Order: sequence, then structure tokens, then C-alpha cells
Amino acid sequence: MKKMQYFFILGRIPDLSIAELSKFANLQEEAPLKIRKKSSKFIVIETDKEIDISFWQKQLGGVIKSGKIIGKADKIQEEEIKDILLGYQKEKRIFFGLSFYSPDNRFSFREAKNYSLGLKKILKKEKISISFIIEKDRPFLSSGNILRQRLLEKGVELVFLIEEKEILIGATQALQSIKEEAEFDFLRPYRNISQGLIPPKLAKIMINLASVKKEEIILDPFCGSGTILGEALLMGHKNLIGSDIDEKLVEETRKNLEWLQESFSGKISNQVKIKIFRSDIKDIWREIPPGSIDAIITEPYLGPMQVKKIKIQNIVNDLSSLYLQSFKSFKKILKPDGRIVIIFPVFRIEKRQYFLPIIEQIQSLGFKKENLSSSGRGSLLYSRPDQTVLREFFIFHL
Repeated sequence: MKKMQYFFILGRIPDLSIAELSKFANLQEEAPLKIRKKSSKFIVIETDKEIDISFWQKQLGGVIKSGKIIGKADKIQEEEIKDILLGYQKEKRIFFGLSFYSPDNRFSFREAKNYSLGLKKILKKEKISISFIIEKDRPFLSSGNILRQRLLEKGVELVFLIEEKEILIGATQALQSIKEEAEFDFLRPYRNISQGLIPPKLAKIMINLASVKKEEIILDPFCGSGTILGEALLMGHKNLIGSDIDEKLVEETRKNLEWLQESFSGKISNQVKIKIFRSDIKDIWREIPPGSIDAIITEPYLGPMQVKKIKIQNIVNDLSSLYLQSFKSFKKILKPDGRIVIIFPVFRIEKRQYFLPIIEQIQSLGFKKENLSSSGRGSLLYSRPDQTVLREFFIFHL
């Protein structure tokens, strides 16, 4: 049986993207899958069955683009690329784009441009109308540019995954759903920036990290305005529970989820069960039957967005108490094999990082930590260079 290979271009935090992709793949019918190549830019998997790459792309938050491997080479040769492009001509016209990914960033924008120009020159000899797109400052095409130019509809993006001894050639089949994410993020009725907003793609990553099946029960006990629950709804999950201590946010979540069900009715199951209520985290077990929750996926309060060094210890102490109390409540309502995907805050002040020092106390409650990295805490950090408050991803199991 012929093996098929697929590539996935990873997001800004590749370790987080790889962890998400691995968890998601293990839940799919196409398993078992083998990872054939892995780098800071891309991952290549191999399978006996053809996979629905468009479905995979829509479900994944940490993958920028994806597609099928169609060839390999020792080096990039224009004649070979020409032969591939000829297979994508439509009515004597070829519209193409080239993207080059190398772990050490050895490939420059200028080289990418020269290959495109060279191919155009060669293909003109075939009396074919040729056009291509490039980026101004990088050797690979952005999803936004590909979508604007409708490249996948009118032509092809060829992707070159460059390693020391081999180059894999792929054809892009699916892109990150930028439009849908933007509609959900910016058009929903309530978008409470003052409370801090988790980006929809991060919410999607968290849901996949929880390895939760569509029928299993998801709880977000710090639901805010409902970003995680909204993403779960769009991803096809059917049993959702949310709570928050703030009645205003509870109402915002209700309204946002109602809006989603109306606006995306064709994409959301009509068999969904949703329960949203107000509760302090220490009392949430009074509202939920013991041992009934499959997965808790949440970003609790991360503290103030701007932190002064003189106040940091008090902030860390207060948040540590909140998070520990949360885990005490989680233990009462989580199933014996339940999972928790949770974000902790990390404060960056004057080039020093301050963590919540509660991992051992959480483990003493009976929780097991699943290592996402080889760091001492087994967590993964997500941040931008100018951020004071970083996000620290954890997975816990009972």
C-alpha cells in the first residue's frame, strides 16, 4: 500500500503547534500516523489513508498552512519545478507562488524571487501565460496574500521544505481560516478587552491539547466573554459548560454563543447542550455533579496587565491562592480520567520572569502533570516580545 505524506507549516511557537497536532492526530480515524520530518518550521506526517486536510486545517489553531507532499529532490532545479507547474495549467495559463522553508532561515527573499522569475522565463517558451505572486520581505507566502489573490483556486502554491540532505516538495491544500477567526473575534456582540482576551487560535490549540471528543463535556470555569466555548462550538463540540464569578460576563457569554449559533448555523450542530451560570470557583462543585467533567479548558484571571516590581510578590501570592483553590474544586468535578488544559501567568519585569510556584502543591492534590517541554516546569510559554504578562500552558490529569 502506498504511503501518503502531508506537511504542516507551524505557527510562531512551534513546540505548541507540534503538541497540538500530535494530540489532534491521535483522535482521528486516520491514525496510526508517523512523524517523518520535524523542524522549527514544519512537520511532515505519513499515513496509509488519505486525510481530509481541509478539515484538519480548520480544526487546528497552531498550523498556518498544510498540504500534500508531491515529490522530493536533492537540490532545487528549475526544470523539475517547471514540469510540476505544467500539471497545474488551466486554459494555457499558470498562476503560481513558491514558498521556501528552512530551519536555519538559509533561504532569502531574493533567491525566492529569482526562482519565480526564472520559471516565468522558462515557461514562456511553452507559449503559456504565466503569472506569480511573491512577498516583499520573506521567502514564503503569507496566508493572507494567498487568500487575497485566490491562488489555491486559480493556481498552485508549491512549498519547498529544505533540510540538509533532502528537499521535500509539497502543494498547499488548506490555509488558516483567517476570515472566520476575525469574524468570531471582532463581530461577536461582546468583546471585553478590559478583562483580557485570549486569541481564538489559542483557544483552539487548548481544546485540541485536551484531546476531547465531540460528545465529551467541556467546562470553562473562567469563561469571560466565551472565547474558548465559542471556539469549541465552531469545532463541533456538543456539550459545553461555562461559568464566571462576574454576572455581566456570564450574560456576555450567553449572548455571544447565541450569536454564534445564529451566524454560523450551517457549521454548528443543532444537538448542542450549553449551560452557562454564575459561580465563584470555590463553589462551582455545588452546580456540577461530582466526577462528571471530561475536560476543563480555561484561562483564569492572569492578574494586572501592567505590573510594578514592588507589587509582584503580592500579585503572585494572590494568584497562587486563586489557582490552588481552582484545582481543589476541579478535583471534585473532574472524571477519573479527566484532563485540564490551563494557562498560568508569568510576569516579565526587568528581564526577570516570575512564575506561580504551586506545581508541587497541585500534584499533592492528586494531579499528574503532562510534560509539554523539557523545561523544569514541563510547560510551554506563549508571548510577544513587548508583553509583560506571558501565558504558560499546562496539561494536568487526574
